[in-house]
Amino acid sequence: MSPVNVALRCGAEMVRNTIVELSDGMLVNFIYEVTGLGSFASELRKAHKLRFHGCEIPVMPLESIRKSKAAVMRDKDPAHIYSIDETLRLLRKQKR
Repeated sequence: MSPVNVALRCGAEMVRNTIVELSDGMLVNFIYEVTGLGSFASELRKAHKLRFHGCEIPVMPLESIRKSKAAVMRDKDPAHIYSIDETLRLLRKQKR
């Protein structure tokens, strides 16, 4: 059973084919394949662990997100890549 179907059976509402809205209004976007990156296991090792709604979740580093966007290069991706590059630049500058 797909994660979307599980969410729907738990009361979520379908917004788009991979996006559901939970009862508290939170949007969840299910991504089944990420282009331009290594295996799930190798990417998971690079993930940052963040607390979110009481759960610890793995979050891809910006460098990995940038790499995936550059591999796909949809119309919206150049703007996202620019924003990621600026954020990474500012973070590097802040560490100095």
